[in-house]
Amino acid sequence: MIVEIGHIFLIGALVVSFIAGFSPLLRFLTKDNFYYMVIGPMNNLVCLFIFLSLISLIYSFLVDDFSVAYIANNSNTLLPTYYKFAATWGAHEGSLLLWIFCLCLWSTTYFFINRQKDEEFVALTLSVLNQIIFAFIAFTIFTSNPFERILPVVPIEGADLNPLLQDFAFTIHPPLLYLGYSGLAVPFALSLSALISKKIDSVWAREARPWSLLSSGFLTLGIALGSWWAYYELGWGGWWFWDPVENAAFVPWLISVAMFHSLIVTEKRGIYKNWSILLSILAFAASILGTFLVRSGILTSVHVFALDPERGVFILAIFSYFILGSLIFYSFLNNKLPGRSTYNLTSKEFGFLLNNILLVILALSIMFGTLFPLIYEALNDGDQISVGAPYYEILILPFALALSILQGVGLYLSWSSTKQFNFLNRVAIESFSIFVILSLLVFFIFGTLSWGTFLAIAMFSWIFSGNLVDAVYQSTQLQELKSILIKRFGMISAHLGTAFLILGVGIVTTFSLERDVVLQKGESYKLGSTHFIFKEIQEAKRLNYSFQSADIEIREEGLIDQISPEKRNYLSSNQVMTEAAIKPTLLQDYYVTLGEQVGDGTWTFKLQIKPFIRWIWFGAILIALGTFVSSYRYVKRL
Repeated sequence: MIVEIGHIFLIGALVVSFIAGFSPLLRFLTKDNFYYMVIGPMNNLVCLFIFLSLISLIYSFLVDDFSVAYIANNSNTLLPTYYKFAATWGAHEGSLLLWIFCLCLWSTTYFFINRQKDEEFVALTLSVLNQIIFAFIAFTIFTSNPFERILPVVPIEGADLNPLLQDFAFTIHPPLLYLGYSGLAVPFALSLSALISKKIDSVWAREARPWSLLSSGFLTLGIALGSWWAYYELGWGGWWFWDPVENAAFVPWLISVAMFHSLIVTEKRGIYKNWSILLSILAFAASILGTFLVRSGILTSVHVFALDPERGVFILAIFSYFILGSLIFYSFLNNKLPGRSTYNLTSKEFGFLLNNILLVILALSIMFGTLFPLIYEALNDGDQISVGAPYYEILILPFALALSILQGVGLYLSWSSTKQFNFLNRVAIESFSIFVILSLLVFFIFGTLSWGTFLAIAMFSWIFSGNLVDAVYQSTQLQELKSILIKRFGMISAHLGTAFLILGVGIVTTFSLERDVVLQKGESYKLGSTHFIFKEIQEAKRLNYSFQSADIEIREEGLIDQISPEKRNYLSSNQVMTEAAIKPTLLQDYYVTLGEQVGDGTWTFKLQIKPFIRWIWFGAILIALGTFVSSYRYVKRL
């Protein structure tokens, strides 16, 4: 009965979102403001219905209702309660319902913040958001219904949640990522409302910016958490693989960063209006690709459309309606008026424009690399080609270098024209000092340096001095420094996060150590200056899996720690998975993966040492913190 109630709530949300989505059209036809007045309450009702529908699905998972096909395929009675909750969004159908709920949270939050403002503009924005919600609900109900029953024969036991997803990080990774994806719908809706109502001005830009910052912040956390999960859960020891799923999240992040930088110029100088609107459309387009194409399997095989034509046509219809439709609106209704200000190549405006161009070209290049194998396969009768990590690594290096240079000098450029460039000498001296100190430290730690490390340290030093060190240098009093840091905290935090991320990537790429070894009990292997000693194998059993665990001692001038990599056999699915053991320290991670038994008391292991790898995720956290702080300050000003 709970399943039917959840399904009814989903259908109710479909109906109400349709009415709310097209209320402005009724207002236009009848000239009755009543339709503007009811769109807010209807929007909130949609959010309530979707929340209750999601709760119904979660409850059905917790009580093991295997009459529901989605639950039977993604849960079982042995699955711990915590993971039954997470299994709600463990596959396509449930993840779509979570996506819709995140979108409803954004639309409801927007309404409560802006309910006392321009009635027409708020109604138009809510109309666009509810049309998006309606399309997602329709897609879910007609092609991916999570409440579909298995009747009349109900299985006694379910399959299992993918063992890779039975992890804490997976519980919070999808909600964070979907909050980022769906959050891009708000600046998209604001841009369409501005086009329709011809209110493309600094007020619109100021209102759109915090939403773009927030969605970018959630995307940052979601991507970082996914990277961390892949690092410790998959047993390979890497942090980024340039997988299509990763790329599908990275592309909207890049465009969202370009968008909120462009909105700064639109707000401050009244220019780049059309460009800011176009970026909001592109960011949401990338969001739809990242959400639907990945979940539909299109990025895995081009033949998904043939295998499931109904779902594929629905995806194309949604994409065409919102993206092609909005581009048509944009081409006919964009603001033709010239900007209020002029600027030259040494201005802050041009710096932001160059930042935008670099980010968008990089995003399009990554998307091309992601989709090209599918296009090639479709045009060549099934012949396959792959675009691997070398393409992306060669591609991203010049963009990272150029963007780093901009981050180091952007703070000191002036609007319209920069007259004085004495800051360049100061920042250059400061960054060179940091570069020398860091290079010596790295050489002291690792005993060698490389061009890749030099480049990473140089970019770190330039960004670090241009955003923080120079602020300290210019401050004559502690109170003045405190005021500068508080005022610029969001920007400084985000830019320093980029610097730490770059430094972490450069060092871990250069100095990582990795060996596949075969060890007997009591045998030791020396990797670098570290000894890994295989002590013994233990066996045990948990609620839904049995496992073998190897006790490994890590010694380097004394005992560092003892860790235990595992090999797990999940009972319901009979899948065997590895669980890496990691000993993190400030400067490096010791990483051990248990392989196969090759003899009596003899096992294979993958031993790795990953220096500075956690600085990558520390940098990502700083970036997200900076965007959240900046968005909070903007919301306070609204």
